[in-house]
Amino acid sequence: MLIESYRLEITVSTHSAQHFEYEAVAYLAADIGAVIPYLNATLESSLYVPDVPALSWRYEGHKAAFWPDRVAVDGLESRAEAETVVRQLVDLVNETWARRAELTPDTTVRQRRQPLELYRLLPRTNCGACGETTCFNFALQLAAGRAELPACAPLQEAGREAARQELETMLQTRWPTV
Repeated sequence: MLIESYRLEITVSTHSAQHFEYEAVAYLAADIGAVIPYLNATLESSLYVPDVPALSWRYEGHKAAFWPDRVAVDGLESRAEAETVVRQLVDLVNETWARRAELTPDTTVRQRRQPLELYRLLPRTNCGACGETTCFNFALQLAAGRAELPACAPLQEAGREAARQELETMLQTRWPTV
């Protein structure tokens, strides 16, 4: 087991003045720098920064990040959720490390989806059902990982399946099987 212990710090997030949420940082007793390329190989839509090294990834609406000395996550509704999600991320690191002989490390640097790329696939009705004033603002939120596709009601309508599927593929953030 790579991570045997950590110190958990849970704070109120300052990322948004509109939404109350928590963020959590697990300060690790172990250096996990060597596992980050393996995580990059197994986590779809992760963003790897080799110079640090660090990796960011969207997990169930949360932004998670891995550094050699810590794991962080934001967008949490409660302290209990923070503890649970951090434990899941620590378990993911440990399970990935345990399987490293079966995996090929990946140092590919992927690009974030650009808002305009997402906007072109949205209905562009500016209906506001998603909570944003325009579809472009919604695309900005999608690109930043602060919005989810189901919030766009027109995108769920019949006849928009192809656009919805393409957007889902572009924003794919499924939890890996480890």
